[in-house]
Amino acid sequence: MNGRTHRVMVMPQPPDTLVEVDGVTHRVSRDEGGLVRAPAPALVVALSAAVGDTVTAGTPVIVLESMKMETSVAAPCDGTVAEILVAGNVQVDAGAPLMRIEPATGNAASAEAAPRVEFTAESIEAYSDRHVRAAAILSAIRALVMGYDVTPAQAQFLVAELAAVREELPAGDPAVVEQELDVLGVVSDLAELSRARPPLDQPPGEEVVHSPREHFHKYLRSLDVDREGLPDRLRRSLERALAHYGVDPAEPGPELADAAYRIFLAQERSKAQFPAVAALLSGNIGDVRNLPDPLRRRFRETLDRLVAATQRRDPAMAELARGTRFAHFERPVIDRARRDMHRRARAQVLHLTQHPDAPDYAARISDLVASSQPILHMLGERAATGVATPEPLLEVLTRRYYKIRKLHDLRRITFDEFQMATATYGRNGRRVRLLTTVVHADDLAAGLRAVAGALKGLTKGDGCVVDVYVAAPGSPGDDDDTAARLQAVIAKAGLPQIVHRLAVSLAYADGKTGQFTFRPADGALVEERVTRGLHPMLWRRLRFWRMNDFDITRLDAVDDTYLFRCVAPADPSDERLVALAEVRDLTAMRDVSGRLTSLPEVERVFLACLEGIRRVQASRPARRRLHANHVLLYIWPTVELPLGELTAAARRLAPITEGLGLEEVLICFNTVDVDGKQRELALGFSYQPGAGVTVGVTSAPTTPLAPVDDYSRRVLAARRRGTVYPYELVDIVAGEGGTFTEYDLDEAGRLAPVDRPPGRNVAGIVAGVASTPTEKHPEGVTRVLLLGDPTRSLGSVSEPECRRIEAAIDLAEDMGVPVEWFALSSGAKISRDSGTENMDWVARALRRIVTFTQAGGEINVVVAGINVGAQPYWNAEATMLMHTKGILVMTPDSAMVLTGKQALDYSGGVSAEDNFGIGGYDRIMGPNGQAQYWAPHLGGACEVLMAHYAHSYVAPGETGPRRAVTGDPNDRDVRDHVHAGAGTTFTRVGEIFSAQTNPERKKPFDVRSLMDAVIDQDHRPLERWSGMADAETAVVYDAHLGGYPLTVLGIESRPLSRHHFLPADGPDQWTAGTLFPLSSKKVARALNAASGNRPAVVLANLSGFDGSPESLRRWQLEYGAEIGRAVVNFQGPIVFCVVSRYHGGAFVVFSGALNDNMQVLAVEGSYASVIGGAPAAAVVFAGDVNARTEGDPRVAELIDRLAAAPEEDRGRLRAELDVVRAAVRSERLGEVATEFDTIHSVERAREVGSVHEIISAQELRPRLIDAIEHGAGGGAPTNGSGPTAAEAPAAGASKSAAGG
Repeated sequence: MNGRTHRVMVMPQPPDTLVEVDGVTHRVSRDEGGLVRAPAPALVVALSAAVGDTVTAGTPVIVLESMKMETSVAAPCDGTVAEILVAGNVQVDAGAPLMRIEPATGNAASAEAAPRVEFTAESIEAYSDRHVRAAAILSAIRALVMGYDVTPAQAQFLVAELAAVREELPAGDPAVVEQELDVLGVVSDLAELSRARPPLDQPPGEEVVHSPREHFHKYLRSLDVDREGLPDRLRRSLERALAHYGVDPAEPGPELADAAYRIFLAQERSKAQFPAVAALLSGNIGDVRNLPDPLRRRFRETLDRLVAATQRRDPAMAELARGTRFAHFERPVIDRARRDMHRRARAQVLHLTQHPDAPDYAARISDLVASSQPILHMLGERAATGVATPEPLLEVLTRRYYKIRKLHDLRRITFDEFQMATATYGRNGRRVRLLTTVVHADDLAAGLRAVAGALKGLTKGDGCVVDVYVAAPGSPGDDDDTAARLQAVIAKAGLPQIVHRLAVSLAYADGKTGQFTFRPADGALVEERVTRGLHPMLWRRLRFWRMNDFDITRLDAVDDTYLFRCVAPADPSDERLVALAEVRDLTAMRDVSGRLTSLPEVERVFLACLEGIRRVQASRPARRRLHANHVLLYIWPTVELPLGELTAAARRLAPITEGLGLEEVLICFNTVDVDGKQRELALGFSYQPGAGVTVGVTSAPTTPLAPVDDYSRRVLAARRRGTVYPYELVDIVAGEGGTFTEYDLDEAGRLAPVDRPPGRNVAGIVAGVASTPTEKHPEGVTRVLLLGDPTRSLGSVSEPECRRIEAAIDLAEDMGVPVEWFALSSGAKISRDSGTENMDWVARALRRIVTFTQAGGEINVVVAGINVGAQPYWNAEATMLMHTKGILVMTPDSAMVLTGKQALDYSGGVSAEDNFGIGGYDRIMGPNGQAQYWAPHLGGACEVLMAHYAHSYVAPGETGPRRAVTGDPNDRDVRDHVHAGAGTTFTRVGEIFSAQTNPERKKPFDVRSLMDAVIDQDHRPLERWSGMADAETAVVYDAHLGGYPLTVLGIESRPLSRHHFLPADGPDQWTAGTLFPLSSKKVARALNAASGNRPAVVLANLSGFDGSPESLRRWQLEYGAEIGRAVVNFQGPIVFCVVSRYHGGAFVVFSGALNDNMQVLAVEGSYASVIGGAPAAAVVFAGDVNARTEGDPRVAELIDRLAAAPEEDRGRLRAELDVVRAAVRSERLGEVATEFDTIHSVERAREVGSVHEIISAQELRPRLIDAIEHGAGGGAPTNGSGPTAAEAPAAGASKSAAGG
């Protein structure tokens, strides 16, 4: 402006906009002057002014309450109160208008005199060229989906304009399609960053914990992918997203900041974008085969990515994208296959009609019977020419419809000139006679009379069913009219009473079909209305009989599907939806590598079923939606796909059923065994709270759907809340072959076994004893179990629950077993008739938790849902303190919050987008270390618990965990183990200890590779606190060594990048061999958890504690001291092994002098001293270094020359002296450092007793095992065979441990 460049940054801060010009921030508001707004979410407590009152600037006019504190809001200017926009005791959001003040005259006059700023926008309607106009519209839509400021009204206008310009352009215009795909590509790339769950298509064997959304939130803190430690997959997603803004994540700057902010806004505004995206997906693309090949491939790839990215975040968008993909890419393939099949079928029928005596007649009939596509409509082609004689379709249709029955004595007959087929089949132990006929519609009445006549001679058997196949001219009319006309004709036909079902199949000349079924009622054959549209035998295949125990109402459904509302006659509240459908095509879509990408027809039919259920659910109030719904698909073609591919396809589809209340999806199909026999199987899958995706192949169902009982009703009530009913967890917790016995309070107030059906609990806590047999504990790993019940007052707690918690802890103490708590509670009960006394009961339970854990008791917690208020404090007291031994496991469906999101928003507190953002694992509880483990669902959490017990469980009467059987030789040489890890050059563990590859033991290495090399290879380790942020330099394993369960601690020995913002007073990276505050805390907690239970081994390359101002500010001294206290108090064998270097404050907290049971070992070539040679030379012996430097002949000569030189040469000589002196000093520093390291060697440390033994790298593993055995009193080594379970001594069986 005016020849000058200004730096301008604009950031919306609703309702205002912040505009920074050359570093000065200005607030621009669209509000009229005098509008008073709420500064934060709050409750309106009082209005201090009324309409008409005169106020002055700064006068309090409204009192708000936020987080239980009152805040006054002042008038922004002098004036008169013109309008009050809120009432008292009303909750308002931040920025909500509260009051309007008319400014005083002086202010108004000045405002009138001020020039007004007008904002104008170029109208799209100004473009006359259609392509230019389309480009402008799509550019504006692109801005909308990229998070730029497009209002909802503008978005609606853009959608309308896009529809209008498409009408003017040819279908599939490549230029327009390319621009539309560009916008859809933006949508899919940005949606990928907002996925709230880990991706389903994660690499095999890799368990992805964090969701893309959480990774992106981390990235927003610093806009540095390296600092935030983003995985490669997320980096690629981020690069794709930012490329749309023309920026690179590797190039920081204001452009990057603005782009990241826009992505965040785009995610927040996804609902507003949907109409525009829907318009793009439903556009007039035309036949995609007419698009250029690159554009067609790009279209398909874009739709695939959009489906994957939005499947969970935005199911409606995913279904729309999937439908577009089906319409343009998959349906044409299916339609071509269908047309080819119909063409071949017509040729077969024509051949059979013309050659009824052909030798291959039976084979051709069998081919038609096996066809996966409908054939009935071909009969409609006979409407004009008449039914053929003989009519091959009679036998084909009969055998096809009765495919699931074994027909006996199938033969043709003629009666009164009508062609018929007759056969028998068995059903429920009795014989059923089948009679079918084919007629023209004009001959229907005569044909039915002929059937009646034919049946007079066929009276044997227990009953008769009749099928009539009708070739009808024209098109179908109204179904009700057709049914009425058929009923009238049937009533006059005189059919005998042995007919217990008549099916009429109509084939019209226009290719459409109709099915009507009639059954006896009140002495006549009456239409079975609910089965209209499908042949009765198809209903059998779809297992319609499973709904026999319900009153059934057929509902409107999506094409090719059938939807029913089922109500139990004895309980009208027992409602469910059942969707049925046939899959006629099993065409598989594969990528270039041959990997199955989709089964289009299966997906289409399945999604159609879901859409029907979704429509019904959407029409019901949220609290009355149904949660026992079923979908059953029947695949007509024989399935030849590997079952693994079929289950993988089902696993991909399962998450989209979330929120529809589906109890199960069943896909029934026929397959051929290895011996050539055909059998019917059912693939069942579901996506349930707590269990995640479950997929399994079983035999086809043979039992009807059961009405819900009281227990089932409670299960459904829990599901409605997205939780799991406690008794549903029992089998998962007990495990295979395990047991659970429910306990409840007896008259003395103690827990005792109760014999009652599940679901009869009277409190919001279910208590009991679970026992799970394992290889190490065939008699069972026994725990006292506590299960929160969300169906009782939302899991809130008061006296009944707290008494049971206290009693459960008492029981665990008496039995000598851990408590296992599946925590699900909304905190202390709040009601009209109870209040603070409930808090006192909560405190009593908390006190019992503290006393139990301080005495060495173990409580393991699984957060089974949203924990609020008191429950998180109980969880913390049980698992998060320095003395606690228990673990806490979380899942993607769990969170711990002191105040829920709704209450936080209401009270004016700082909140997040949901409860998981406030207290979930990803963002909060994993990084802060309060959750030790993550599991994908509650079943996975049980697996984590059992893995924990494999290392920690002490059977009653024993002194420590049992030793496991291992086949890993005790004397195995760890040096051959593979070394992996970024930032190092080693490929084998032995290189860490080699004088050739690591002469001074200063090169970085990956401590996990060393830990993995040392421990037993046939027992998988369990890493604790793997997600704890800023504690990465300490690694904690629960593992086995020589069969002994133990805790292994390693000090990370390579530098690690720091995440988040870098403080000015702290290190730029986590340096190798250093303990920082939170890694110190992790070490102390790990030692405390193992103490008195199992041995501990520390593999140390430890130069000490970080002494930066940041670390001291963040409690380095406190947490470092906690390590010393943990070592002093440690009960049982503890081995500290120096593998590289051992210096500084580490001596203080890991000295063998701290604990008589501690053994200190060092691997040959290690270094052990109070301080390293280099810092000792630079600091402690600086005077000696300086003296040696000055005494060096090179320095002395230059000093003498400088003294004798004339003035004009002295400057040059001084500079030369500085260079030489610096070089010589560097040499002398190294010389003194080497001397110091030589003197203060690991050998000297052994001589003075700081190190007990020096061992070779080759014997590292056997000597560690020997040290544990010596400390545990376990006797001689097992030489690698390991003990039997009966012979195995307890790992903690030392005098100290037993005494503890």
